[in-house]
Amino acid sequence: MPEPPGGKRSDSSVTNAYIERIITQIKSSDDPTRLKLELAKALQIKAIPSNLELISELKKRGVESEVIAKLRKKPVKTRSGVTVITVVAPLFNCPHGRCIYCPGGGSTGIPRSYSGKELQIMLARELNYDAERQVRRCVERLESMGHKVDKVELIIIGGTFTAAPLELQRGIIKAALDGLHGQKSDSFEEAIVRAEKRRPYVSGITIETRPDWATEKEADALLLMGVTRVELGVQALDDEIYKLINRGHTVADVARATRILRDRAFKVCYHLMPGLPGSSPEKDV
Repeated sequence: MPEPPGGKRSDSSVTNAYIERIITQIKSSDDPTRLKLELAKALQIKAIPSNLELISELKKRGVESEVIAKLRKKPVKTRSGVTVITVVAPLFNCPHGRCIYCPGGGSTGIPRSYSGKELQIMLARELNYDAERQVRRCVERLESMGHKVDKVELIIIGGTFTAAPLELQRGIIKAALDGLHGQKSDSFEEAIVRAEKRRPYVSGITIETRPDWATEKEADALLLMGVTRVELGVQALDDEIYKLINRGHTVADVARATRILRDRAFKVCYHLMPGLPGSSPEKDV
């Protein structure tokens, strides 16, 4: 890019040039993301504006809605007809202690198995792990990008959900549902009924837990809370590896938890971790 007389262009002039090219070229582009990257490379822009930042700037300039619409759509977000919304619960510790690979937990203010650098965790911390505000923020962001939030699956992450006090579990789910519908419910039961009968409909609720915290008692409680899928932290299927990583449960616990959950018609997902101490590529496969 040629330099203007007197030296390099200012950051503002580069940004203006970038936005002007977006305005003139995006209508004919089949891939707005590729266009953004190519223009940023041509203008030597390192910090590429997000779609939301561009949309905000284009609105200020009175750009026609057809141009803005090209930036709003990301069909993969809702292509299946179901919008996935993730909520981070403030579950900072595990009942058994700590696996050797977990970076968070304790006084860090970060859920045990997360580093704190994950985008979802950073957003949750900014909102003080308030489930209602997390969901509301996500819905607003999706709608601002042109997505119709009509049917939702809630995924609650952050740790061993079923080890939390029952009232905290119910409170997290209730707050998430209240955030989805933009209205505080008087009770947990009211929030569940609203989720079944009012848009956005809730097609499923997912939680994550440990195999030794998925007993009949916990599974029955999850059913009453409207949970439909359980993600189990299996990591490996080897008792020796479990000992080495201080996992605190056994393969037998995995089998028992899977049976209990499947007998109650839960969808079950395993979290697996290749490359753990004591493992090998052959074992991982």
